[in-house]
Amino acid sequence: MGKFILRTSLSRLLFSSITLPIFVFTSQAAIAEECRVQLHNNSSFKIREVRMSHVGKDRWGKNLVDHIEDKTVWQGQSVNLEFEDERNQCEYDMKVVDEHHNKEKYRVNICDGSDFEITDN
Repeated sequence: MGKFILRTSLSRLLFSSITLPIFVFTSQAAIAEECRVQLHNNSSFKIREVRMSHVGKDRWGKNLVDHIEDKTVWQGQSVNLEFEDERNQCEYDMKVVDEHHNKEKYRVNICDGSDFEITDN
């Protein structure tokens, strides 16, 4: 009888040690929120990169333009850009890099509507 209890306890421990990391991993993934920005390029230049960051941080996310055909936001084009974030906040910094590698940083509030326009001004 002692061997049965020990075996049952070991199998529960093994099951718990396998399922707990899976539960933590999936629960963390479920916390991430899908954020969207509709970008309107009303400028005279092509946009090659758009990266999002938390306000005031220098850690930029992945290039959101990589998911667009031609990896370019052309003049006059509007695109939907999506990124994931766990913080559930409204304001983000957005870095835009044009075809000549010029960089501009903008403040975007996705809670006030997700439309953002890039112009030459």
